[in-house]
Amino acid sequence: MPVFEFQCQACDHAFEELVRSASEASKVVCPECGSKRAARKLSVFAARSGMDGSAKAASSRGPCGRCGDPNGPCAL
Repeated sequence: MPVFEFQCQACDHAFEELVRSASEASKVVCPECGSKRAARKLSVFAARSGMDGSAKAASSRGPCGRCGDPNGPCAL
C-alpha cells in the first residue's frame, strides 16, 4: 500500500496516510481537525541503491585484497 502525503485545507495540517486505491484518497480525513478537505500533495519519489557516494569511490580502487569485497579495502 502506498503512503501519500496530504495537506488539510481547513487547518493546514500536513500528514501521511496509507491508501489502498486512488478512490480511497478522496475519503481521507484530517487526523488533527477531522475535516474531509484534505488535498494530496506532490511527493518526491525516493529510492535507495545499495551504494552511496563513498562506496562508489571505493569501488573505483578495485576489490579488497584481504576479504575480496568488491567495494574496496575493508577495515580488517
